[in-house]
Amino acid sequence: MEFPNIGKQCAHSQCKQLDYLPLVCKCGEIFCSEHYNGHIQHCEVANPIIEAKSNNNQVESVFICSHLDCKKRDVVPLICGRCQKHYCIEHRHLAVCNDKDEETLRTEKEKFSAPVRAFNEAKAIVDKQLDKNLSELKKNPKNRDIAKKVLLMKIKNKATGLTTVPMLNRVYFNVTYAENSLPIFVSNQWSLGRSIDAIAQEMKLRNDNNKATDTKLRLFKKQGNASISCDLSITIKELIDHHVLFDGDSLLIKYVKIS
Repeated sequence: MEFPNIGKQCAHSQCKQLDYLPLVCKCGEIFCSEHYNGHIQHCEVANPIIEAKSNNNQVESVFICSHLDCKKRDVVPLICGRCQKHYCIEHRHLAVCNDKDEETLRTEKEKFSAPVRAFNEAKAIVDKQLDKNLSELKKNPKNRDIAKKVLLMKIKNKATGLTTVPMLNRVYFNVTYAENSLPIFVSNQWSLGRSIDAIAQEMKLRNDNNKATDTKLRLFKKQGNASISCDLSITIKELIDHHVLFDGDSLLIKYVKIS
């Protein structure tokens, strides 16, 4: 079965084969991979500058980037499919094609940014509705378990943490320091002290817990501002088993004076 609309024929007189991944020279000619390199070595359009090496008489083809503010030189041509000009890897993008006017560039940028903007707007609406629904659920004691599950799902979608922690061992918290909140996961096998260290690292907080200072980082329940535990060796799993913490809990991390 033939596909006449797919691929291009090689322009070499002795070839003419149909190539599904043809290479386009700066002069506009199309070649297969076998005959492309031989063509560009002699093509005047594809070789805009010829330089002689200072240490011998060897001559090589050098392609200068067509971007207005760039003079980078390459041995291998990267030809723009629109204007047939060479651009370096840094400027190999549709938005820097010199053959486009400002209106065309604005149109193309809008084409790529519009879906992202629409997604962010829709996400903001959904997040706002989720927060409203969550607040309504919390008002009714019968719905507290459902509210916790919704909150946990929301935290999981944004949580950061050590990626080597197995999924089955991850416990999620929404941790607040001052006015900043961050969804974070830790391992249920970690001690409370190890978890505080991990949370401090994710939130980029100064951590002097292992130094001889009287100011230490400690975790507290956001509701009631109660301390989690004075025993930093207790594991997160033990705290969950004793109902001190639960998956998806809201916590505070603060600097406290240790007497």
